[in-house]
Amino acid sequence: MGQKIKLYGHVLHLRDLGKVRFVILRTFDGVAQVVLKKNSVSEDIWKRFEELGYEYFVEVVGEKVESKIAKLGWEVHAEDLKIVAKSKTVPIDLADKTTTEFPTRLRYRYLDIRREPVRSILKVRASVVQAAREFLVERGFVELHFPIICGTASEGGAELFPVKYFDRQAYLVQSAQLYKQSAIPVFGKVFTVGPSFRAEKSRTKKHLTEFWQIDVEAALISKEELMKLQFELVKHIYARVAERNEKELSALGVKLEVPESYDVLSYEEALEVIRKKGLPIEWGEDFGADEERALCESFDKPFFVTEFPEKVVAFYYMVDDDDPRYAHRVDMYGWGSYGVEWSSGGLREHRPDRLRKRMKEKGLNPENFAWYLDMLEYGFPPHAGFGMGVERLLYSMLKLERVHEAVLYPRTPDVLEP
Repeated sequence: MGQKIKLYGHVLHLRDLGKVRFVILRTFDGVAQVVLKKNSVSEDIWKRFEELGYEYFVEVVGEKVESKIAKLGWEVHAEDLKIVAKSKTVPIDLADKTTTEFPTRLRYRYLDIRREPVRSILKVRASVVQAAREFLVERGFVELHFPIICGTASEGGAELFPVKYFDRQAYLVQSAQLYKQSAIPVFGKVFTVGPSFRAEKSRTKKHLTEFWQIDVEAALISKEELMKLQFELVKHIYARVAERNEKELSALGVKLEVPESYDVLSYEEALEVIRKKGLPIEWGEDFGADEERALCESFDKPFFVTEFPEKVVAFYYMVDDDDPRYAHRVDMYGWGSYGVEWSSGGLREHRPDRLRKRMKEKGLNPENFAWYLDMLEYGFPPHAGFGMGVERLLYSMLKLERVHEAVLYPRTPDVLEP
């Protein structure tokens, strides 16, 4: 005799073989097979099968027994079956027998996430964030939570979403940068996992207007230590996903490669790699989509690009004292055809006089950053950090068609609902 259990789930498939009927359920834990045998259930339960429809939510009570043909290795021989909630006809194919175009899937995203591939991506995403927290907490980092409404731009520029804040103008944060820096004198090592907002009208497979970052900052850390920290973080995340999400990776057809080492090249060396790919790029230019792709396809492991021209970095980066044409920015990239920029970071300028100068050079008004500049006047230690994009990491890891697949409800210039 097997174990008696109660099971809940949505009807995924129905099969009637005469004296045996099968109900395949999508449960909260996976897919389960329910068997109704004509001679083993009441006539009322037997006929209730005929009332079922796809995506009906049902309750099943029965005996859990081993099965060589069931996907999970077991099935439930039903004794009772109840319809908890009926469903309208579903407007998209949740069984993946046909292909539904992505814009339509986005329109019905609340249904699309019931599909096994989407569910698997979101399960892996949860593991990525959990693994990042584990890694950082074990190394003495303190998790803090910062405002997402601010009075000034952290990055500068026009990529801001304005919001009405009572009788004042406010903005959605471009990053947690200024706030995480403020906590450095207290904790030394801090991080947060949260959303950032960029009002970029970029309609590419690598851009979102709302995206999530693993934002990290630490006192008294060198560029070399910062790169090692990022690599070890990524390695830990990959290893944990490989360990915990075997079922989801299998569903997505992904064989995960845990990186074992990384490369480092200067901005000038990166220019040479890009030029060898036939792309004309001048010194002083930041990398666009084509240049980024050319770079990533040239490597078979994660890599860093260091020392960017100061004119293409945000005001809070430290400029090289020996050669002020450069700033101490360090970007990390994934490798291969699914490689993208995973993170951007570097050494921060902690000297208020130099920051004021940098702000003015960037066309910013230091008075708009009064609190930020004032905090640096109180014995502020040298520090560095980075922001790592959760969706971009998943894009490379799971070889997704677009970063939009890596978030529950993506936001783009064209998508605001649901």
